[in-house]
Amino acid sequence: MDVSKISAGKDVPKDINVVIEIPSGSGVKYEIDKESGAL
Repeated sequence: MDVSKISAGKDVPKDINVVIEIPSGSGVKYEIDKESGAL
């Protein structure tokens, strides 16, 4: 993944794009709310 190609967001600072790195084997899980798009 080339992070330089990720846009800042649709409506900065209200809407921003982020990258979340989760280490391999980690028990941490995240879920997306499909209706709002919130993490």
